[in-house]
Formats: sequence, C-alpha cells, structure tokens
Amino acid sequence: MTDEFSSPDLQGLWQNQPAEPPKLSPEQLRHTMNKFERTIYLRNIREYAAGILVIAGFGFYEWKFPAPLMRIGSGLVIAGTLYILFQLHRRASFQPAPAGLGLNTCIEFHRQSLERQRDALRSIWSWYLLPLVPGLAVFMLGAAVSQWTAHPERLGRIVTSFSVQVGIDAVVFFGIWRLNQWTAGKLQAQIDEISALSASPGEGLN
Repeated sequence: MTDEFSSPDLQGLWQNQPAEPPKLSPEQLRHTMNKFERTIYLRNIREYAAGILVIAGFGFYEWKFPAPLMRIGSGLVIAGTLYILFQLHRRASFQPAPAGLGLNTCIEFHRQSLERQRDALRSIWSWYLLPLVPGLAVFMLGAAVSQWTAHPERLGRIVTSFSVQVGIDAVVFFGIWRLNQWTAGKLQAQIDEISALSASPGEGLN
C-alpha cells in the first residue's frame, strides 16, 4: 500500500474561499468524495492483482522446488497472501457513498471513510506485513539449506547471502510501514480539516 490519498481538494475548497464565511456545496463535496472513492478502488484492484501474482508465483515454487522447507515456505506465503487480501477487503474496501445524502451527512460519511482508511494504514504491520514473514523466512531458510546440502564448502558464503537477504527484506518492510504511517498522517490532516469545517460557526454550508 502506497501514498495515494493526498487530496488537496477539500483543503483548497476551504482555503480559497472569499473573506466572507466559507461555503461548501454538495456538488463540490461529492466531487471530492468521488475522487477519493476512485483512488481507493484503483488501489485495491492493484493490490488484488499483485496478490494473485504472488499466489501464482509461489504456487509455481510449490511445484518447482523439491526441498520440503521451500515448499512449506511457499504454502505459508500463499496462505499469508490470502489472509492479506481478506483483510484488505474487510478493512479498506471500496465503499461508495449512498445517493441522495444531505451535505452534513455527506461530510460525516466522508470523514468516516477517511478514518477507516487511516486505521487500516496505521495497523498495516499486523495484517499486511507480518502475515508474509513466516513464509518468507521458511522459504529463504529452505533455499539456504538446499544450497548448503549441495555445496557444503560454501557455508560461509551461503550464511552471508542469507543474512544480506534478511537485511534487505527487513529494510523493505520497514520502508513500507513508514510510508503508510506517513500516509495515515496525511489522512488525519484531512480528517482534521473536515472536523474544523463542520464545527465552524454557522458551519459555512449551503
């Protein structure tokens, strides 16, 4: 999951108003909501497609590699990926706004949508990254054991290669986590803007 939620629309609507009390029309808010919904929809389509590719790839490894640890690792990665896709649907699926909502109801619906995506990103370690760790660890260990069995004289090189790969994966996972925490912070800023807008005197709403 990446930074795809930076939408200046609402902030622009709020900041670019004349000096008189700001007003936000239902049409403007609906446009902002539609853009956000489309962003979520397209992101999830990409995530589902990536998950299918991972499942297909490690399904091939299940058939390709005879080493038991590598096959077990592949199965765990597939199971972890299925769990991720289920959690993606449960926590961050596309939810279109019902038609015919009033402005105040639209604002509340959009705020809840932002909060839902924010919460999904904040907890990404538990449902998006961690489920892949056991499978990848077992798979890499199996690959290292297979290399050592075939070439016992290369033990030092194999251990070094294994350690480097673990380090690279750890850095990648940490980077993904940090990026999504940053994106969650940007969503929180948008939530704060909506809260300030709806709580402003007279609410400045048409």
